[in-house]
Amino acid sequence: MTPTTLFMVTSRYLKPQEEVAAVTPSHREWLDQHYRSGLFLVSGRMVSGQGGVILAKAETQSELEAIFAEDPFVLAGCSEYSYEAFRPVKRGKGIEIDGVPLVE
Repeated sequence: MTPTTLFMVTSRYLKPQEEVAAVTPSHREWLDQHYRSGLFLVSGRMVSGQGGVILAKAETQSELEAIFAEDPFVLAGCSEYSYEAFRPVKRGKGIEIDGVPLVE
């Protein structure tokens, strides 16, 4: 079995909060589409308010970059993203990932 690759995707806001807030409803609809597909596992705004974090399950970074290019935040110039891949070796009860052992 091929090991699962997860990506920690972080965004950095490029515009003032008022402009980000105006695009947020369409960004959230875009997020929901990718939650339904199984691509996104969890997301949220950074406590600092300077961007957000998404945990995604994807085969390659290129796949993610193509998807994030269609994010309303990117299309409006509100955000840019960086990607960090990792292979999980353990998980807690709150998340299901095939092939990754549960620690109880």
